[in-house]
Amino acid sequence: MRKTYGVCENDSFIVGFNGATIYVYDKGGKELAKFKDAPYCYRGCFRTGTNILAAKSTAGYLCFYDLDRLTLIKRVTVTTLGAQDEGFAFSPDGGYFINIEKPKVSYRTQIGVYETETFTRVRDYFSGDRKMVLDHIEYDNGEWYLLGFMRSDTEGAGYAYGFVGVWDFESGRLTAMKRMDVRRCEALCWQKDWEEHGFSEKFRETHSTLKYAKPERVSLTELFAML
Repeated sequence: MRKTYGVCENDSFIVGFNGATIYVYDKGGKELAKFKDAPYCYRGCFRTGTNILAAKSTAGYLCFYDLDRLTLIKRVTVTTLGAQDEGFAFSPDGGYFINIEKPKVSYRTQIGVYETETFTRVRDYFSGDRKMVLDHIEYDNGEWYLLGFMRSDTEGAGYAYGFVGVWDFESGRLTAMKRMDVRRCEALCWQKDWEEHGFSEKFRETHSTLKYAKPERVSLTELFAML
């Protein structure tokens, strides 16, 4: 298999992402397909209990694939604004795809929710919040968790503090938040980035902040409990 910038896998497939091309392999490493439906796709994830793959492009596209048929289901244009580097996840029941995105300006984030029958956008959360910057989302132990920063102003300059919070999917609100030092939060965000790229060596090689890091999962549940 090729050395790629990002990788994800389930019980049936291994998928590699190098930006220009998405490579699909069986579990034995045989190449089955190559997709070039959006530029700058570096990571993806599988819908729970299926072979449906979501791939995220930093250029503002989402691509959804059926790997049983090796076909593209749908390409969604989130925005024409680049630098879409934040986290994403399928809901545990597979009914929704949740994406952290920046559709308006590069320093303001929000959560977009897509139903997974037609991959149509159905909800937005935090679109009016000018200080909160979301970086990663994770479902664990029955709860959704968000990792991010709070800015000291509304124009994209200055960090006040980092945080990990419990997010209620139905209301769209943070129900609890714990603060942390900004530098610690930045380090955790880099570790989560590496985790979401499958702990690939190619990703670590291009990020000096991970030079001495170990490929260990950061549990936002455990982090929240420790703060």
